[in-house]
Amino acid sequence: MGFSFSGRRMEIGETLTNKARDACDNLVRKYGVEFLDVNISMKKDSYSFSCDIAVKTSGGNSYYASNIAEDPHISFDITLEKIDVQMQKRKRCDRLPNKVRQQVEINSFGNSFEESSKEHPIIIAEILDDLPLLSVSDAARRLNEKTNVLIFENVANDAVNVVYSRLDGNIGWIDYKFKR
Repeated sequence: MGFSFSGRRMEIGETLTNKARDACDNLVRKYGVEFLDVNISMKKDSYSFSCDIAVKTSGGNSYYASNIAEDPHISFDITLEKIDVQMQKRKRCDRLPNKVRQQVEINSFGNSFEESSKEHPIIIAEILDDLPLLSVSDAARRLNEKTNVLIFENVANDAVNVVYSRLDGNIGWIDYKFKR
């Protein structure tokens, strides 16, 4: 596991570093994942401390959280709790069974080209029984690990949204508003 703990405008003590290593080891045991890389950054501003934690796991998941508090230990603890909550959500989400998609070949509806034709790809319709109810950030996380396009019902406004992988490496989000 790659582990780095850096401080900006402050020295990171051995106590806080050991506490961070132990906390990461506890998360590894708790969720049964291997951390590939852990980056913790703490910064001191006049009377507050901000903590940023970024974690990459062997399963391809990434987690990020930050927090500001008046004590560096409290700032770290709250930030780590946020990472823990993200990992809980991911574990809960991974336990849900995948929705079975019905696949219907459009060619069976009488298209003019033959199935064996190399010139035209076979078009397959995927009928979704139920759209997942997600936030945009949760949909983007699922997008990275499973598919290039995800259609979902947005938690914020109950609208059907789409997230997709763009050619420039970013994630696109389509929030379609129906006109009445």
